[in-house]
Amino acid sequence: MLRDGFDRRIEVLRISVTDRCNLRCVYCMPEVGVPHLDHAGILRYEEIIAVTRVLTRRGLQAVRLTGGEPLARRGVSELVRALAGIEGLDDIALTTNATLLNPPLADELAAAGLRRVNVGLPSLDPDTYRTLTRGGDLAAALAGIDAALAAGLEPVKVNVVLLRGLNDDPAPFLDLTRRLPVEVRFIEYMPIGAASSDRFLLPMVEFARRLEVFGPFDEVATLVGRGPSGGGMQLPGAQGRIASITAMSEHFCARCNRLRLTADGNLRLCLFDRNEIDLKPALRPRIDEARLDAMLTDALAAKPEAMPEGPVEYGRRMSQIGG
Repeated sequence: MLRDGFDRRIEVLRISVTDRCNLRCVYCMPEVGVPHLDHAGILRYEEIIAVTRVLTRRGLQAVRLTGGEPLARRGVSELVRALAGIEGLDDIALTTNATLLNPPLADELAAAGLRRVNVGLPSLDPDTYRTLTRGGDLAAALAGIDAALAAGLEPVKVNVVLLRGLNDDPAPFLDLTRRLPVEVRFIEYMPIGAASSDRFLLPMVEFARRLEVFGPFDEVATLVGRGPSGGGMQLPGAQGRIASITAMSEHFCARCNRLRLTADGNLRLCLFDRNEIDLKPALRPRIDEARLDAMLTDALAAKPEAMPEGPVEYGRRMSQIGG
């Protein structure tokens, strides 16, 4: 069983397959974007597979492919197929903005072994969506959600990063749960992005008071997954449900169950801690799984007990870490 130095079971590896994205969301990166890695600086798929294989031998159970936008990288279906062939790996998921998730690709990913998707959807108003994503097309994102559902990539979870005064009206998202069997997850903004947390952070306890006026809600379990969402609720008769992630106001360090692999081969031990372990010496010029295993042992021992207190220097933007 894969455990860290504080006896937490590590079940999930979040893998950033690319630092590139076709959107420029205001809560993720600055308007000018971020410097991109060159082709040689990004892990090859066989290197990603090697890291996953070694961790799975030790008890890893799930991977989540992220970015940037993971569908912006060619051949993601082939990566999914290879990961699905690793004995002991039970769950392969994908986080995407869904604008590139057309029906043929959704079917291809499902056939390769992808189980489910999380979709970042900051607004259901076309103009607000365009503003928050700096040019994105809401219709394309909604079509991607439909394609995921049609392909059987369920559950589909819709991630809404709450920004005070910009997208904090619950009504449109509650209506989405009436129409579609999705789980809308309201997420507190984390200050790793480009917007000011002091200005935009909306604590979940405050947002919960806004939700109350739309009730009553039925309490339900959150959908399948190994993430930190809680407080599952459902409007009577709705197909979908809602949940919340209190990333800032009530952090969940004590039950953290994940590691993050950045697109350039660094293992990030805590989202809020800039310390990383460069795994490339065990991957280049050739893959050395024995050395990789030893480096992963050191990494597990170094995983911090909790996120740092007070001001933090994150080192990277969220899009460079992997959402």
